[in-house]
Amino acid sequence: MGITRHALLIAIPFLLAGCKGTENIQGTPSSLTEFRTLSSMQPFITKSLTPKTAQEIFGNPNAKSTVGEIVLVYNVENEKKVNLGFPSLEGQIIFARLSDKTGESVELQILP
Repeated sequence: MGITRHALLIAIPFLLAGCKGTENIQGTPSSLTEFRTLSSMQPFITKSLTPKTAQEIFGNPNAKSTVGEIVLVYNVENEKKVNLGFPSLEGQIIFARLSDKTGESVELQILP
């Protein structure tokens, strides 16, 4: 049992490294929304939100950008995604959008 657990701990980082998305978005596509809903996220989308605090509040994103602006993508209900944009790893939020599976998106309000 211990050897299997250690083998998984060693193999998982290599498997995850091979899971790349397109256009500098990394992550494994998933239809699971876990515990997130748009309504549970909205009160925390404030002007002071940073990538670090977003991950502390919402957990690890389902995908994120790696070049230019930092974009954290969280799956929510009805196959929609909340996209949170930041100028840098330390910067405060510059946009919040809700997109559906067709790619159509609407701006979300950033609270004071």
